[in-house]
Amino acid sequence: MNAIHSPPSVQEGPAESTCSGPTSHCTSATKAAECRSSCHLNDAAFRDRARDILSSGRTVTAGAVHLIGLEDIRDHLGKRWETVKERVRDYTGRLLEKMLSPQDVWFRHGEAQFIIVFAHADIKAAQLICGKIVETLHQTLLGHSDTSQITVKTALMEIDGSIAIGSARLDDLLHRAAGQPERQADRTDPTAQPTAQPQAEERRRPSLAGFALDNGEPSLQPKVLFRPVYDVKNKVISTYTCRPDLHTCRHINQITLDDVLQEEAIFDYDMETLCHAISTYNELYKNKFRYAQTIPVHFETLASARRRREYLQSCRMIPNYLIPFLAFEFEGLPQGIPNGRLAEMVTMLRPFGRAAIVILREYTTDIAVYANAGVKGVGLSMDFRDGDQRCIDKINAFCPAPRKHGLFAYLDGVRNVEQFQAAIEAGAAYIGGAVVGKDSDVPEHMRRCTERQMLMRARVKARRKSA
Repeated sequence: MNAIHSPPSVQEGPAESTCSGPTSHCTSATKAAECRSSCHLNDAAFRDRARDILSSGRTVTAGAVHLIGLEDIRDHLGKRWETVKERVRDYTGRLLEKMLSPQDVWFRHGEAQFIIVFAHADIKAAQLICGKIVETLHQTLLGHSDTSQITVKTALMEIDGSIAIGSARLDDLLHRAAGQPERQADRTDPTAQPTAQPQAEERRRPSLAGFALDNGEPSLQPKVLFRPVYDVKNKVISTYTCRPDLHTCRHINQITLDDVLQEEAIFDYDMETLCHAISTYNELYKNKFRYAQTIPVHFETLASARRRREYLQSCRMIPNYLIPFLAFEFEGLPQGIPNGRLAEMVTMLRPFGRAAIVILREYTTDIAVYANAGVKGVGLSMDFRDGDQRCIDKINAFCPAPRKHGLFAYLDGVRNVEQFQAAIEAGAAYIGGAVVGKDSDVPEHMRRCTERQMLMRARVKARRKSA
């Protein structure tokens, strides 16, 4: 496949078409190369480019040229678009290289559009391919895709030589591909916003927004918070791990009737966590703010080929300068996981972070497997329903096991002075929970404090709460 890239000076600004000369001896690829100058997305500009290509004296896609846009992604990212647009374009280019044939031609058109010239596919097939490309971009970069909102523009050459511009929504393309008639509502008023689209919703990846409590309140997107972690050895709070807020936890836990839906909801949360953690760190990094960031990822996400592929595609957009500060935290590993499978997961994420660690809900005998697979540390999450003595017993039983296999031990969900002191005495390397600090919307500046200072602060907080 031929990817035609124009220099930045041409790509970023509007320019007159360079294809005003004779066209009878040009191939479609040559014509596309000559017509790669940029312009804003509008029918007139697209028509001019399409006329130049279609009049090249060679049959192209049964007389059609197609245009796809990234405007929805740009609008969703808002201010972040300026900082990530080059990575988005690079990723789009890699996706086009993967999904198009070697004979097809594509090139940039304006800031957020691409023109695609197919060598052999008919119009319907070409439109469907274009729509699926945009759907993949939406799922990977935004975490969701609404097929009713994805549009492909197509330019056709009429018999009289004029150019007609048409558009098709992926929702309708999929209906036609499945042999279903176009919905009446779409034929009568193509500009109207439909009130209910069950077909489109069925094809969307389930989102936590679709599982809100049935209380009349508007549905919410997964919310990610940052939990401070105390580094016992260095006596500093400079590490943060991502955790869902209470409402998000409730949503996921409610989806118990269908395991697939729950796995997809967990996947949505993992994607939101990855995106939110990286975008937040990217903004703070510009302000000379440095900290260690742990990003949780569930076994359900990495065990599925489709989910794993989408997750890794998003990981490839992590800026290189952030990678030394990141670690991935495996959550929900099944009891008795084979060493080879866990080692494969560790290897997959190794290019995107400095370490892989495991968080457990209950003590397990698989810690030796974790060590052999390349994991650097193992953590235990305290159950808030357990009493103090039960938690302390868990801490004392757990902490020696990772150290025995050369791994560090850390504890999450430590709530009070007694549990914190038990964690220190048991040899925990990292401690997180309410006793260290509250979950927050953004990481805070590094704080140095000894265990004694941490205990004093925790006691003061406890007295204020009881007062």
